[in-house]
Amino acid sequence: MATSSSMVQHDVFITFSSKDTRYSFVSHLSAAFRRSNISVFVGDASEEADAVAATEAAIEGSKVFVVVFSENYAFSRLSLDTLVKIMERKHNDDVPVVPIFYGDVTATVVKCQTKRFGEAFSEHRSLYSDQIAKWQNCLIETASSSGHDSICQPVDSELVKEIVADVREKLIPTGLVRFYSRFVEIENLLWKQSKGVCRLGIWGMPGIGKTTIAQAAFDLLSPDFELPCFLKDFHTSFHEKGSNKLREDHRYKVPKGQKGRVLVVLDDVRNPMDAESFLGGFYCFGPGSVIIITSRDKQVLSQCQCQVEDIYTVPGLNQREALQLFIRSAFRGRQPSESNLLDLSHKFIEHANGNPKALCLYGNELKKKRKAQMEEAFHKIKECPPMEIMDLFKSSYDALSETERSIFLDIACFFKGARRDHVMRILEGCAFFPHVGVDHLADLSLLTMSETDRVEMHSLVQEVGREIANSETKLISRRRRLWEPSDIKLLLEDKESKGKVIEGIFLDATNIETVQLVEVDELSEACSLERIDLRGCNSLESIPYTYQLKNLQFLNLSGCARINRAEVKKKIKGLDLEGGLKETEPEPMVFSTLEQLVEVDELSKACSLEKIDLRGCNSLESIPHTDQLKNLQLLNLSGCTRIKRAEIKKKIEGLDLEGGLRETKSESMVFSTLAVKLEPGDNTKTY
Repeated sequence: MATSSSMVQHDVFITFSSKDTRYSFVSHLSAAFRRSNISVFVGDASEEADAVAATEAAIEGSKVFVVVFSENYAFSRLSLDTLVKIMERKHNDDVPVVPIFYGDVTATVVKCQTKRFGEAFSEHRSLYSDQIAKWQNCLIETASSSGHDSICQPVDSELVKEIVADVREKLIPTGLVRFYSRFVEIENLLWKQSKGVCRLGIWGMPGIGKTTIAQAAFDLLSPDFELPCFLKDFHTSFHEKGSNKLREDHRYKVPKGQKGRVLVVLDDVRNPMDAESFLGGFYCFGPGSVIIITSRDKQVLSQCQCQVEDIYTVPGLNQREALQLFIRSAFRGRQPSESNLLDLSHKFIEHANGNPKALCLYGNELKKKRKAQMEEAFHKIKECPPMEIMDLFKSSYDALSETERSIFLDIACFFKGARRDHVMRILEGCAFFPHVGVDHLADLSLLTMSETDRVEMHSLVQEVGREIANSETKLISRRRRLWEPSDIKLLLEDKESKGKVIEGIFLDATNIETVQLVEVDELSEACSLERIDLRGCNSLESIPYTYQLKNLQFLNLSGCARINRAEVKKKIKGLDLEGGLKETEPEPMVFSTLEQLVEVDELSKACSLEKIDLRGCNSLESIPHTDQLKNLQLLNLSGCTRIKRAEIKKKIEGLDLEGGLRETKSESMVFSTLAVKLEPGDNTKTY
């Protein structure tokens, strides 16, 4: 990267206050540049003729300028004069200038010359009055450029990494926001592996930038390999061409029978067997070869066919990075001066939640609009996701099983942000086997678990899920899930609609001031309802009798201040007392089908039993010996928190080990004669 033709040519020129940062921050920063093979000139505060000449020559020969603003920067006349020359070079040759706001100095302090900058200019006015205006203009312009702030990143080592990555991008542009910091992490994962063939997985949600990062990394790495091979859209190409043809198209340079350093990137792998079939035909992988596989499914990367040693999880963009990308897409890189457009930009950024693909799509959409139409465009995008966003996630949804689709839609419509145990309990009651399904959705980046053990979902994913749920039918009364207050209101006002296909209603009125739901008697006609969630409806005065709601498993009336608990208990008496609604603790006015069974020893005598489903029986303390249950195919004990796994395994030992029960997934507490792909479609309780 450094230029050897002249000693005064450098990649980076750093100007700073010698009094504040020469032997601390600037010393660490210049060392980090050199470790990255970036040549650097560190400015000198000396006014000797040779030093001044060297500085001026370095300014003329540098490719990027880094200006470190610390509290004493403006006291140095030489620093201010150097900044003037830097800005002249910027204007003449379009050389990038990167401001660093260090310590207590902010961009506002530099622009307005307040605090120590104000004190410095008070001293300068009596001696250099003819220079003041020029210095001030340069400070304002520099501080208005995109830079780095130590207040946002107080750890110097991390701040240095950000600056080096930013400068690398300016020296060798990839067009990607913060690519080099991500590339460094990828390099570190590769180089820590053995000296044989390195295998790395790149994983993340659709649109997060897996392909873009893999392509840019390939471009940087490929000169060091004898056989570089990048296969974009591997899944599609593999099924269009087949393994042999695809391999022949990319096997060259290394003579047959010999081995060399090979770099292979397989982008968008969905089936690990496809990757293994393709890679298995390469016999030229020598020491130092690298295989990189990108996938949106973590299970693909962890299965033995791919055998990746490490997985790089692509993070979303932070607020500053997202703003940079959005402004580049929507306003051709120029930050809008109007405050309303900047506020609107932040709305789009919050909605995209760090997803680069969405930011680019939204920015391009905004670019086509007149200013008066931009606010309208935002509301339209929120209400109805663009087709490009739908396409991003639809293929992941289409690949799910029917049970997993139901889990996904229920979480998108009802349970985002809810406690994991609460969600699991309800989904178990729906025979969805959620411990398996939820883990798979997490591996597909369709949901995550927070540090507080709550089920979370990216806003774009939730948006797509709700759009899929709405697309089932245009008729509100025929939808299976309702969550919008206006839709619920229409359903209740439609006296002719019986709503018999509705499975769940969720209305969180705690943050809605306009909801005036007084009565919901029509819900008694919705016979298929499994979940009613009306939390926070403090205007609601009564609930319907639940005689007809035989499928009801969950009723949440927390925050419904006008409803009496005694009335609720009276109205749910019509449900089967054995398997019916019970009030949960510690949440008042929340009722669910928590089983009250303590022991089921009598089941050991039912020799012909094929299925035992005791999910959610958290009062159950033991299970019977199964020696006589030779026909048993399914034992579901998920959610039975008082039963130990060791006890279960001991009691099922009497069954034939070859064809006997196996746990379907680690710690799932679901045992079946089907080792994999258990389908719970016929899970009627048999006790």
